[in-house]
Amino acid sequence: MEENIYRKARKKAAQKQPLLNNCENAQDLVYIERTKLLGIESGDKIPSPEDVVSMATVYHAPELCNYYCTRQCPIGQDKPTLIYEDLSEIAVRLMAALHFLNSTNDTIYRILEDGRIDEHEREDFKAVIATLKKLSYCADSLELWAKKNNLEC
Repeated sequence: MEENIYRKARKKAAQKQPLLNNCENAQDLVYIERTKLLGIESGDKIPSPEDVVSMATVYHAPELCNYYCTRQCPIGQDKPTLIYEDLSEIAVRLMAALHFLNSTNDTIYRILEDGRIDEHEREDFKAVIATLKKLSYCADSLELWAKKNNLEC
């Protein structure tokens, strides 16, 4: 059986919390019944949001929440799934996005000043939105990094 993200997170957490080595013991810590937990870890059951929050908290794996929201919840499936990265990788992407955003300030002002987007402004507008999405992803990545490193935001 291929390990899914929930099983991997429990196994990783078990390195520091041996009680998480098996579902029998883990159920008492995450408050998810053993057969349901096994189903979640095998991919046969989709966890509830409450299950994911519980696992993310106990396993110290905040990335589980993003995974659930972007892969298993129909509302968030248009959002990118975060990948835990080193702070330096996040910083490089953040600086690039901020540089592009700063260099397009005049474009943003020109597009938005009259309160409408003309046909000839659409491509520039799409580029601005793409940059803002990159910036948002960087912010979310930075927040995930902070949570994984016990720097709650």
